[in-house]
Amino acid sequence: MAAIRKAGFTLLAWLLVMAAWADNPKTPLLERIVTLQCQNESIAEVLKKLGQQAGCTFSYSSSIIDVNRRVTQQFTKKTVRQVLDQVFVGGVQYRERRRYIIITALQTKLTDTRQISGYIVDEATGEALQNVSVYDPITLQSAITNAYGYFQLEVPKPSNKEVRLAVNKANYTDTLIAVPDHRGLLNIPLKINKERISVLTDSLGNKLKRFWMTTLTATRQAINMENIDTTMYRTFQFSFVPFVGTNHALSGNIINDYSLNAWGGYSLGVQKLEVGGLFNVVQGDVKGVQIGGIINAVGGRTDGVQVAGMVNAGLGSVRGVQVAGLVNFTWDTAWAPGLAGFVNFSRRDSRAPRLAGLANVTLGKQLSPHIAGLFNFSWQDARTAQVAGLYNFVTDSMSGVQVGGLLNLTLRSTHGAQVGGLANITGGHLKGVQVGGLLNVVVDSIQGAQISGMVNVATGNLQGAQVGVVNYARRLKGVQVGLLNITGAAGGTPIGMLSITGKGGYHTLEISADEVFYTNLAFRTGVRAFYNILTAGVRPNTLNKDETFWSFGYGLGTAPRISDHVYLNIDLTSSQIVAGNKFEGVNMLNKLYLGVEYRLSRNLGLIAGATLNGYITDTDYEYPELFADYKPSLIKERTYSDNILYQMWWGGKIGIRFF
Repeated sequence: MAAIRKAGFTLLAWLLVMAAWADNPKTPLLERIVTLQCQNESIAEVLKKLGQQAGCTFSYSSSIIDVNRRVTQQFTKKTVRQVLDQVFVGGVQYRERRRYIIITALQTKLTDTRQISGYIVDEATGEALQNVSVYDPITLQSAITNAYGYFQLEVPKPSNKEVRLAVNKANYTDTLIAVPDHRGLLNIPLKINKERISVLTDSLGNKLKRFWMTTLTATRQAINMENIDTTMYRTFQFSFVPFVGTNHALSGNIINDYSLNAWGGYSLGVQKLEVGGLFNVVQGDVKGVQIGGIINAVGGRTDGVQVAGMVNAGLGSVRGVQVAGLVNFTWDTAWAPGLAGFVNFSRRDSRAPRLAGLANVTLGKQLSPHIAGLFNFSWQDARTAQVAGLYNFVTDSMSGVQVGGLLNLTLRSTHGAQVGGLANITGGHLKGVQVGGLLNVVVDSIQGAQISGMVNVATGNLQGAQVGVVNYARRLKGVQVGLLNITGAAGGTPIGMLSITGKGGYHTLEISADEVFYTNLAFRTGVRAFYNILTAGVRPNTLNKDETFWSFGYGLGTAPRISDHVYLNIDLTSSQIVAGNKFEGVNMLNKLYLGVEYRLSRNLGLIAGATLNGYITDTDYEYPELFADYKPSLIKERTYSDNILYQMWWGGKIGIRFF
């Protein structure tokens, strides 16, 4: 009866196992789960029963195994590989071929190496763990468990120490085991570490780590990078491409002193020197020198020298020197002088000189000189200097010097100098100087100077000077020099052909008579210290004649205060005297006037004074006699070549002023 029950149990177990692997016929033969109970059975009988359950046939030579050896052992839910390992005590080797498992004698290798294999399971559930990193910390040989938790790797035999393997998997406790000196399979349980269950944080180094994990999806390198948090150090490494070299698949977990990459390499860090034929990629920090034929990419900080044929890219801060054929890219603060054929870019501050063939772009503060062939751009404050072939642009304040071939633009205040071939624009206060070929604009006040070939504009107060063809200031507390000066409130002196001033300016309308013209009208505009005069005169008795005798002219003057109601006037005017519409020849009357003005009220005054007159006329033209009723005594008269007559005399003027 007991025998019947035993046979029934064996049959039921066999059917369950067959159903299990039949549901997944792609399961490798060696990984199929079986349950066997062997009671004093020969090796041949055991292999036959094992083959029946696993759905395979064993091929072997009786010369390499003792088929008559008796086996008494029970195997419950074991893989075919585990059964064979326990039956033969690791003394044979086996491989799959179609539906066969071929058993051969264990080959003794001439090389001084050792092959280690085994299974890794969850300690709590006993389930096989896939994608577990197993490696030798000394030789860096590594393996990854397959879907059945199995691994196999070959390591050099240590001379005087036992082999130790590190076993790592994300969210599990790191394990270091000593490997017994026998040929059997290892069975390694791993315990979940609840404190380590987390997502990959978004640190600088993990940006590159995540990039490579995405690029190398489902590869041994990506799995190792995810599993292993331990940092390892090596003096030297050589690789052909990432993960193919002396650091093997653990390159992403190792910091090297010296690194040589034939094509390219990947590592956790570099301490002294790295050279790559095409590229170097470092997940963490770089110290020393890094030279790449095309690109250097660093996920952490760089402290030293970077030289790349095309691009230097760093996600951390950079100290030292960067030289790139195209681009220096710094995601953090750039403390390193940068030389780039195309662009220097800093997402945060730039604290060292940057020289670029095209542009320097800083999204933080610029605290060092920037020189670019095309433009410089700073998102925050800029200090020291910006020099660009086309333009400089600062969205915050500028302290230092901007030199742009075309334009300098600062959206907030400028303390220093702006020199632009075309224009300079400051959106806030200017304390310094603007020199522009065409235009200078300050949206707020100025303490300093604006010099341009055409227009200067200050929408706030001007404490300093404006020199240009046209000058405008909302309030003047300095000097303007130009053809046209405009100010809303005058507290300084505009000097030019025409000055238009608002509050505090000098604006008068004068009606006067002198010895030549009995009726003169003059308008003075500017300030008392310096004003412009627009004048016209007429001889009334000629108004009804065929040719009216009249004049028009321009002059400059000053009116210093003598007392509360009395002002001194010093004017210099020049007028063209015209008969009818004859303008052809020179017929000019120049006057130097010295007189006084007595203010009867705020808007009314009387004037009187003496004039020194100089008359220049071309006698080839028949102009009417200058003096009609009264001819003054000439103090000088002379005719020059080309029939130019010059006469000088003393005269006078009286009149009334309004406003």
